[in-house]
Amino acid sequence: MLARLGPAPAAQSADVIARAVGAVALAALAMIHVIDLPGTLGAIPLVGAGYLGIIAAAVLVGALMIARSHWLVWAAAGALAASAMGGYVLTRTVGGFLGDHGDVGNWRCPLGIAALSVETLLILLVVLAAWQARAHATSPARRPRPVARRVPEYSQPR
Repeated sequence: MLARLGPAPAAQSADVIARAVGAVALAALAMIHVIDLPGTLGAIPLVGAGYLGIIAAAVLVGALMIARSHWLVWAAAGALAASAMGGYVLTRTVGGFLGDHGDVGNWRCPLGIAALSVETLLILLVVLAAWQARAHATSPARRPRPVARRVPEYSQPR
């Protein structure tokens, strides 16, 4: 009967904390891109479209992360962080990537550094969630022990 109650409270609370931090990090990632969005929509429309995609995906994945713990939600958060990080690196290294010629070599952008920090945090959280899931899956299943029945004293032979 106890096996049906779910994981131990410590495992549940660690998952809730990781999901809360992940949801806040996704909200921060969306906010960083909202702040930087006006400068990209007119001048560099492809980068602006990428920002809109990052914002929408961060809000959606953050909402899913709050609602439920699932490995696909963590995978989506990791993929979003890695793709946003990859886009930042490509716009700084490849001249003309997505029509962005002005950011090549501009590694000191404060919003870019903030975004890289949040994306790194998200990737580390995904690794932590995968490690916790693996540890939980490989731990031996706890089987409920049979409860010893207490025999009343008057029914015991003397």
